[in-house]
Amino acid sequence: MKHILLFAALLSPTLFFGQKMLPGDDWCQSGHSLLSPAPPPNTADMRSDSIDITHTAIDLNLLGAPLLSATCTLSLQAKVPGVSGIRLDLEGLTVDSVFFNNTNIAGFSQAGASLNINLGANLPMNAGSTLKIVYHGAPVLDATGWGGVYNQSGYTYNLGVGFAADPHSFGRAWFPCFDNFVERCTFTTRVLTPANKPAYCNGARTAETTQNGNLRSTWQIDQPIPSYLACFAAGPYVSWKRTYSGIPVEIAAAAADTNKVRTSYQHLPEAIACFQHWYGPYQWPKIGYSLVPFNSGAMEHATNITIMKAAIDGSLNYETLWAHEFSHHWWGDLATCTTPEDMWLNEGWASYSEHLFTEWVYGAAAYRVAVRDNFLTVLQNAHVNEGGYRAVSGVPHSLTYGDHVYHKGAVVAHNLRGYLGDSLFQVGIRAALAGTNFQDWSSEQFRDKLTAATGHDLTDFFNDWVFNPGFSHFSVDSIQVTPVGAQFLVKVFVKQKLRGAPHLHQHVPLECTFLNTAHQVVSRTGVVSGEQTTLEFQLPFAPKFTWVNATMKLNIARADFQKTVTATGSVSGSPAKMDVQVNTLPDSTLLRIEYNFAMPDTASANPFNYKISNRYWTVFGDWPAGFDATGKVFYDGRGQLDQLDTELFTQTSPSEDSIRVLYRSGAGQPWQEWPTYTKNTLGSATNKYGSVQILHLQPGQYTFAKGISTVPTQEPGRTLIFPKATPNPADSVVKITASEVFELVQIYNAAGIQMGEWKSVNSKELRIPVQDFPAGQYWAVVLGKAVAGTVSVVVR
Repeated sequence: MKHILLFAALLSPTLFFGQKMLPGDDWCQSGHSLLSPAPPPNTADMRSDSIDITHTAIDLNLLGAPLLSATCTLSLQAKVPGVSGIRLDLEGLTVDSVFFNNTNIAGFSQAGASLNINLGANLPMNAGSTLKIVYHGAPVLDATGWGGVYNQSGYTYNLGVGFAADPHSFGRAWFPCFDNFVERCTFTTRVLTPANKPAYCNGARTAETTQNGNLRSTWQIDQPIPSYLACFAAGPYVSWKRTYSGIPVEIAAAAADTNKVRTSYQHLPEAIACFQHWYGPYQWPKIGYSLVPFNSGAMEHATNITIMKAAIDGSLNYETLWAHEFSHHWWGDLATCTTPEDMWLNEGWASYSEHLFTEWVYGAAAYRVAVRDNFLTVLQNAHVNEGGYRAVSGVPHSLTYGDHVYHKGAVVAHNLRGYLGDSLFQVGIRAALAGTNFQDWSSEQFRDKLTAATGHDLTDFFNDWVFNPGFSHFSVDSIQVTPVGAQFLVKVFVKQKLRGAPHLHQHVPLECTFLNTAHQVVSRTGVVSGEQTTLEFQLPFAPKFTWVNATMKLNIARADFQKTVTATGSVSGSPAKMDVQVNTLPDSTLLRIEYNFAMPDTASANPFNYKISNRYWTVFGDWPAGFDATGKVFYDGRGQLDQLDTELFTQTSPSEDSIRVLYRSGAGQPWQEWPTYTKNTLGSATNKYGSVQILHLQPGQYTFAKGISTVPTQEPGRTLIFPKATPNPADSVVKITASEVFELVQIYNAAGIQMGEWKSVNSKELRIPVQDFPAGQYWAVVLGKAVAGTVSVVVR
C-alpha cells in the first residue's frame, strides 16, 4: 500500500527496535490445542506450522451497513497429529455459532481479538475438514484511521492493513483467519448488497444474481493469498473494462468517473510492459482497482486494488500511486515478506517500481530525477523522523510503514541495480520472484536467491545496505597520470566516508568518469573497498576532471548538478543546494557542483581549529579567463541530530555571528576562510538560519564552520592566493612567497594558537625565523589588501 497522509501515532520517533520473540506456550505440551489468548506483540505466529487453511469462503451481508452479518467457512487440515483446538483472529465482531464438519459445537469463546474453538475431536491430518463461523456486528477501524472496514458516502469497503494494529495484517476486521503474512489460501467471496451498489472482490466474478431486489455477487480467486490481501468494495459502481497484453482489466468506478479513469490510467499498458520486463510474467487472472472515498492512499488487495477516488481525477498527477499498487502483484502479493520487520521487500520495492515506471514512460533523465529526489529526502529526513539511522531490514513495529521501509527501501533497490548492472539485475530479480511464487521470504532468502541466479556473491551488499544503517560516500582524493605510448595510465585514489553507517562498505562497483580539455568523456568502473582504494585505468587521453558516480548508478551520500553555462544570469544548483549567478561569461563553460553529505577532511587540514559542519560542496569548472560568478548557499542549524548544520549550534549558543565560509582548492589542502563573502541572517541572528553569498566563486571545496575570522576585513576585491613555503620542512628560516603582493604573515601552530606576526613592505616574499619553534606542523596565513592565502609549514 501507499499512504498519502502520515499519522503522528505511527511515525513518532523511537530508538527502540521490536524484539522477535520465540514461540510462547500457546500450544499445549501434551497436544496442539490452542485455546489461549493471542500471543504478545511481536511474537512469531506459529499456528500455520500445525494447521493449514486451504480455502476461505465468506458470505457477507452488507444490507445493514455499517453493520454486517456473515458466515465464514474455512477448509483446513492438520499438519501434525493431536490438534484438537484452534485460535482464530476476529476483532470487534460477535460470533453467533460455530460448526465443525457441519456439527454445531458450543466449545468456543472470544477474548479480545481471539476466537478460541475447542473442536471436541482431533483435526484429521492430510484430510479436509470444514469450520463454519456465523458472526455479526459493527466492524472496527485501526486506531490510526488507516485500516479496517469503512462505510463512507454510500461506499462500504475494507483496507487489509492496520498501521497501529499488531499484527498489522487486518483481515480479522471482517472475517476469522490466521491474520499473518505467512498463511495463504484461495478465497470465494459472496457479497449481498443493494442492487445499485455491486460489490467487487478478489479474482473473477463467477456469478451475479438478484434476490428480492438486492444483488449477490460471487468472486473467486484461485491463487493463494494471505488474509490482508482479501477484500471487498461495494458502492455505486460500473465496470470500466479493457484488455492489455492479454490481461483483463476491470476498474470499478462511479459512472461519472469513467472518463477520468480512462485518462488517469492511460499509461497502464506501459506499466504492464515495464513490470513484466523487469519482474517476469503477471500471474494473476486480472488487473483490478476499486475507487473509494478514502483520502489517504491505496491498498494492494490482490487483483482488486482499493484506491482513493480523488487520485483518479483525470490527470496524471497520481499515476505513480496506482503504479506502486500494481507493482505489489510481484512485490508483496506474489512474494510476501515473512515478517513485518522485512516490509521493505514489499514497500521498498513497490516504491522503487515507481521509479522504473517513470523511466519506462518518461526516460532515463526523469528516472534519475525521481531517484535523486527520493534519496535526498532519505538523507536529510529519514533518520530525523524515525529516531536515527536504521537498516531497512529489522524495523520496529511502529516504523513498519515508515520512511526507511518505503524510501530507503527504494534506495537499496536502485543500488542493487547499480551493483549488478541492468542485465544481471533483471535476471536475478526474475529468478528470485519466480522461485517465491505465492510464498513468503526473508531478506536472507532474497539475498541467497539473487546470489544463486546471478553468480555474484551479494553478502557484502546486503551487509552494507540491507542489514545495517547509513550510507557510504566516495570521492576522488587525487589522480596520477602516466603516459604509456599513445595511451595514459591513470591511477585514481578513492576515499570512502560514511554517513550514519557502522562500517566501511566493501566490494562496491564505482563508476569513474573522465573528461579531457576537449570535453571528451570516458567512463570506467572499478571495485572499491574500505577507506582508501587505488583504481587503475588505461585511457585514450589525460583527464582534466575525474568524477565518481557522475551518472548516479548508485545512491551515495551526495547530490550533483552539472550544466554547460552559455549565458550570464542565474543557474540553479538544486539539488546540489547551491545557486550560482554568472556575472561575466567570456565563453561557454562547464559548471559542476557536488553536494556532499559527509564530514569534510579535517586531519592536518584545519589549522585554525574551526568547528566544521558535516557537509560540504565541491565546485568544478573549466572556466575561461575573466569568468566571474557568485554562489549562494544557506546555513541551517534548525534541524535535529546531524541534519544539515545542527552541529554548529547549541541551545545555549544559537548565535550566527561566528558562522564562517571555509574553502580549500582540493584534497590535501588546508581549510581557510574564503576572503570574500557576505552573510544575511534573514531577520534574526539567533534563529540558526541564513544565507551566504560566495563572491568570485572558484573551483574547490566549500563548507560552513564556526570560529575566529582570519580575514580582517571582507573587502569586495579580495581574492584567494596559494602561497608557497621553502624550504619545507624548515630548520631555521622559511621563505614565504606568493604570486601577489602581500602585507602580513601570521603563523599558527596545529592547535590554532598564533605564534607570531611578520609584516612585509610591498613585497611578494618574506623570510620568517622558525628556529625557536618546537618541531611540528604550522600554518602561515598570508594577508594583503586584495589577497589572502594559507600554506602548511613543517619545522624540524
